[in-house]
Amino acid sequence: MLREEMEYLGPIKVSDVEAVQQQIVDSVRRLEDAGEIEVAAGNESEQYIT
Repeated sequence: MLREEMEYLGPIKVSDVEAVQQQIVDSVRRLEDAGEIEVAAGNESEQYIT
């Protein structure tokens, strides 16, 4: 299903992808600040959401 949607959308600008990724990060940080989720640090390359 995701693959079909990607094919339907066609090429997407990197700047658009990065903007949406930043929105996701901002949402996760807001949820963490509100105490709704906890982001637990693993090693330097991994983090876990609990």
